[in-house]
Amino acid sequence: MTQNEAKRKIQELVSKYEQVKLSGRIDKYSEQDTKDSFIRPMFEALGWDFDDREEVSKEEFVNSAGRVDYGIYLNNQPKLFIEAKKLGAAIHKPEFAEQAIRYCFNRVVTWAVLTDFESLKVFNAQNVSENLSNKLYFEIPYTQYVERFDQIWQLSKESFETGLIDKEAMKVGKLQQKITVTEQLAKDLNEIRELLTKSLHQWNEKVTADDLDEGVQKLLDRLIFLRVAEDRGIEEPILKQLVRDFDLRKDNNQHIYQSMITKFRELDEVYNSGLFSQHPFEKWEEYGGATKKAIDILYGKSGYYEYDFKLIPSDVLGQVYESYLGHLLSKSRKGLTLDVSAKKRKEQGIYYTPSYIEDYIVEQALKPVLDNCHSVAELKAIKVLDPACGSGSFLIKAMEMIEKKYVEFGARKGEGIRLQVLLDNIYGVDLDEKAVEIARLNLVINSLETRMKLPGLEQHIKNGNSLISGTDEELKKYFGKNFRDKKPFNWEEEFPEVFN
Repeated sequence: MTQNEAKRKIQELVSKYEQVKLSGRIDKYSEQDTKDSFIRPMFEALGWDFDDREEVSKEEFVNSAGRVDYGIYLNNQPKLFIEAKKLGAAIHKPEFAEQAIRYCFNRVVTWAVLTDFESLKVFNAQNVSENLSNKLYFEIPYTQYVERFDQIWQLSKESFETGLIDKEAMKVGKLQQKITVTEQLAKDLNEIRELLTKSLHQWNEKVTADDLDEGVQKLLDRLIFLRVAEDRGIEEPILKQLVRDFDLRKDNNQHIYQSMITKFRELDEVYNSGLFSQHPFEKWEEYGGATKKAIDILYGKSGYYEYDFKLIPSDVLGQVYESYLGHLLSKSRKGLTLDVSAKKRKEQGIYYTPSYIEDYIVEQALKPVLDNCHSVAELKAIKVLDPACGSGSFLIKAMEMIEKKYVEFGARKGEGIRLQVLLDNIYGVDLDEKAVEIARLNLVINSLETRMKLPGLEQHIKNGNSLISGTDEELKKYFGKNFRDKKPFNWEEEFPEVFN
């Protein structure tokens, strides 16, 4: 459909709406009637194929509280989400807009549409302003759809293909203040890490910098895991409840840090994966309020951005983790500092690989192998090994691809397939111990589907130098008596199930 044809189609829809309004039948239109009679035809006129599931996804769930009605995709990437309401709905209510905006923010999508056809609102969900009106790109009443058609055309498939909507939004200053969930989450996790590090150091001065860094990382891993479990509906809002209970206690004899450790002991009985096993940091003390602040940050800021970890893609978490793998904690007379270390990044090869490159590499390496699989037994026999796994992003892409193959063989999603893939097919090595821990966490989070015992991944994701191997005699001759400091990694010994 050409631009002129689309304009005529929208003129027809406006005329149809006016007839419905004059007849007094607006109240008889349900939300589904509105979508079928007005909203879907409007966006079909703009070039979107609602019969193509890869282009238009219907009723994407936000959380237990609701959903957005349509997800619009281009080249498998979400570009726009539409929240539809019945004819005559009060779409001026902030909660309607905030629902669509929150979903877009967590899915790293810029544009959100809210419409009941009588009015159409377009929001920039990535705008950093706390004011909803600043997030509003434009609003058009149905009476101006034809005369302001050029603006409506910005929501067309052609507009997204050419980048027109972004260019036009930049002209009027509506695409300048932008922050993605990746950037914001990385910033917030670094803030949490710094808060906890400084406060725990203040109350536990005898703890070494290395032990402090390890303890804070372990604590942060647990907090992230719980936020994911909460937003997936697997756990109640444990962390938020800890804060509320602390605020309600009059004597505050037991600080929130100690309450949190008590909860970790309970969770260790549930998940039994090593994630919640006893650790020296549980005997530390923290009375400075950093724990409470850290928990608050992990929920995001209401009306500004709110994290929904159910929606945040796994590769986004991977990017966030890798952004602070290169940070180095150092202790001096001035106190503790957490800085980006270019030297550490170079020595340990800490570099972020863009998602589209990961997709391409995994597609090229794994798809031909999967295409030759004709049974579940053959699928189980595949071994995917990443010799420099970082935060596990490549391995997660591989897990998702293998899971799709299981579904082709008749398995159903949500029945423990990802966990099975993780245990049967996935292996990794990294030189950075922190990266290994993060990769294990990322992989466990990706396979978490219900409240269940989770595996420890010590035999699947290991710490070592994948470029160095050999007998002790050979390594000693080449590197000297301290050759073990190089972390040599003997593949056949470490992963016998892969190489035998």
